Amino acid sequence: MKKILLSLILIASFGFYARLNAQCTVSNVGFQITNTTSVDASHCSVTFNLTFKIANNNGNKLVVIQAWLDADYPNFWNCNSSNQEVGSHNAPKAADLRKNGTGPLPFINLAFQNDVTPPAALSSYRPDNSVPVITGYTGTRSAVDADGFATITLTGVTAVVPAACGTGVSIRADLWSTNSGVSSSWPPQCVNCNNLYAFNYPQVSGILNCLNPRSYQAIIQNINTSQTIVVSYKAYLDYAPLGTFGPEDPLADDKSSLNQSIAPGGTYSSGFLPYTGNTAPPDINKNMWIIVTTAGLPNTQNAIITNGCSPLPVRLTYFNAKRSNASNVGLTWQTAQELNSAGFEIQRQIGNGAWQAVGFVPTQAPNGNSSLALTYSFNDNNNARAITQYRLKEVDIDANSKFSEIRAVRGEGQAGKIIVYPNPSFDGKIKVVFEDVNGTRDVSLTDISGRLIKQWTGIANNNLEIDNMTPGYYSLRVIIRETGEQSIEKIVVNKR
Repeated sequence: MKKILLSLILIASFGFYARLNAQCTVSNVGFQITNTTSVDASHCSVTFNLTFKIANNNGNKLVVIQAWLDADYPNFWNCNSSNQEVGSHNAPKAADLRKNGTGPLPFINLAFQNDVTPPAALSSYRPDNSVPVITGYTGTRSAVDADGFATITLTGVTAVVPAACGTGVSIRADLWSTNSGVSSSWPPQCVNCNNLYAFNYPQVSGILNCLNPRSYQAIIQNINTSQTIVVSYKAYLDYAPLGTFGPEDPLADDKSSLNQSIAPGGTYSSGFLPYTGNTAPPDINKNMWIIVTTAGLPNTQNAIITNGCSPLPVRLTYFNAKRSNASNVGLTWQTAQELNSAGFEIQRQIGNGAWQAVGFVPTQAPNGNSSLALTYSFNDNNNARAITQYRLKEVDIDANSKFSEIRAVRGEGQAGKIIVYPNPSFDGKIKVVFEDVNGTRDVSLTDISGRLIKQWTGIANNNLEIDNMTPGYYSLRVIIRETGEQSIEKIVVNKR
């Protein structure tokens, strides 16, 4: 009987220990870097948003998050392979937070009260007032999901990272909580420790194309200078609460099987892709989240692409511009739908000059509305020897307007299948005009060592703009998919 009773006590104790550990179970950790400012050559002020899921219970009244560079981690909690505390510890004080008692304090040290709505940042570290804490951020907590977890988002956290801006760093982080009050000594209730995260890499950005059908482009840059990474991602539409990634955001495209390798300093670009998710239909005027997963790491890097699109008065099927002879450029376009349309102002830009209106074509749609295919044309008297770019200003009856994509044509007498200008560039920006033939192009930009800098796939336009190029020598390779024909252009970027 005593053995049975002892067994029951052990089982109950193990269950209680498991419940304590479960209180600090953390998942779906995501960083969104919103701003970086150089402090000096070895320190960078980084503002970020942090999102994670945590068990929702009374044991997590106060939550503390502390993080160091990987090499500076003190392992105060004597963490095991399951990221759990071994032994019993009081809340760490300043000496405990320094590796070997002499290392740096955590550069991320924040605490928030989680038993209030919304979660509230605390302005002092009760276990040791000499340890500074980060303040000035705001917190939100989602509804509890079916598994008993809530999503916490901390917005506007600013920390000084002991590394130069533009350097990818790996961090070790502890999260621990207490069920005691703010004025207590914060005795730890549960601990989740020794978690390895990629704090600020890869860098993620993107572009939304406003033409119908909508498309998007994901851009992922590996700023880790010593390690090749393998990434995948998913794209989600941003539903309320806007600007906060959470379970309410529907999937727009799933590239979780991408497994794209990116060398140190390299960049991956998806090219423009359609929304292919399970939303029916996707809300094409929403912002979009790009959530990037790096193989071998538990966290994601998150970025939101702001949607500047709005319902267009005109839905273009195509827009083309082509030089027909030495003094004329022919423009043609077709609409699939027009709503309250007044017509089309034709604008052009010669070389690096200003945009100017050169004509207006009124709508063919009765009363400005049509769901039939309507075809338009315009002839521009143009004998310029420089590159000319054209765009349509789609004007509706209420004088609201939107611009079409840009088309470029060669100047009179300009030869060559690809024109790059200015070349050399003195500001890191160039424009590329392809041959005036239909086709889909894959384009890659490499540096003098052959390292891939940028890549574009499936370009159907006849022009491309590239910016943020650093001084150096580059090669631009263009492959026409339909024929396999390749062209290479050399590019020089000089200092100002």
